Amino acid sequence: MAAREQLLSTALRLLGEGKPESVSINLVAKEAGLSWGSVQNLFGDSDGFWSAVADQVAEVGPELWAKPTSTTIAGRVAEIAELYRAVLESPYAVSVETMRWALPRPLDVLAETHPRTAASIRRLDELASLAFVHFFDGLEGLDEERRTAMSEVMPAMLRSLRNEQLLGTHVDIDRAHQAMVTMLTAYLEG
Repeated sequence: MAAREQLLSTALRLLGEGKPESVSINLVAKEAGLSWGSVQNLFGDSDGFWSAVADQVAEVGPELWAKPTSTTIAGRVAEIAELYRAVLESPYAVSVETMRWALPRPLDVLAETHPRTAASIRRLDELASLAFVHFFDGLEGLDEERRTAMSEVMPAMLRSLRNEQLLGTHVDIDRAHQAMVTMLTAYLEG
């Protein structure tokens, strides 16, 4: 059990640095002071290992989400936009982002060689979508279809802003963030 935890925590640490070369089981095993044989004994193969890494992130996920405090649609949109912006910068989200960029994509292609990993990443996406939807629970006058659409659009928009920031852009990220919040608020308020 200690070796398993050591491998997973090492993988999350390396992946969380955002370096594509960290998506190497040999590198993770070496950094953990273990061997590829240890990975095989504990996880079976690379699919089992990367799936376990994604599952580890899923276990931590709820800890990254704060409870909403605002009682208005505008307040909740602003809160979740800031919350998810911080989540995207967490080592856990960066770990998944690093895996997704380094492993075959899209998920259907990944599923051909790594079906368990693709399923685990798909599960992470579903959990994030549900977290977005549930963040708006208890608000009056919120259209269910719009809330569902927002739970798909907002994460994509925030990931795009993060990518712009990482790539170095002329875009004023804070202004774009505020514009996104304003637009989605107007959309949800209908």
